[in-house]
Amino acid sequence: MVLALGAALPLLAQQADWQPRANGLGLGSAHASQDWVSLDSPNLTLVAGKAQSVTVKFEIQEGLHVNSHTPLSPYLIPTTLTLNAPKGLHLSDITYPQATEYHFKFAPKDTLLVYTGPLPITMQAKAKAGTYTVPGKLKYQACDHQTCNPPKTLLFTLHVTAK
Repeated sequence: MVLALGAALPLLAQQADWQPRANGLGLGSAHASQDWVSLDSPNLTLVAGKAQSVTVKFEIQEGLHVNSHTPLSPYLIPTTLTLNAPKGLHLSDITYPQATEYHFKFAPKDTLLVYTGPLPITMQAKAKAGTYTVPGKLKYQACDHQTCNPPKTLLFTLHVTAK
């Protein structure tokens, strides 16, 4: 793999001003932010004993996109949500929003499926009455039209109240 990448570097550089960097691969320079995605809604309220749909809302930094949870290439890093629900709270059927098709100017025939802006992820929830702390992870790779940053994992905590 290293040999193949080494052989491809001169060709990539000729085609699109591609330059390798220590903090990411791609065109241009990587973004200097720690978190390119943030959690908008850490608090959820449920009706105890009733199955219901709930949404966890993330926000992708303006000017960036992340791959969908089902990228079209095995080489792309999918966006994935993992929640660790405690006893008494059941979370299931995670549903991601519909992705947008994206095309690079230098590769117009290649299609990416991406998320931009608000990223609402919906799931089914059912809980016994009480309060719950739910640790979660959102794994993603943020990119702009030229650069992909290193993959990140956003660690967060949801606070769920079931009445």
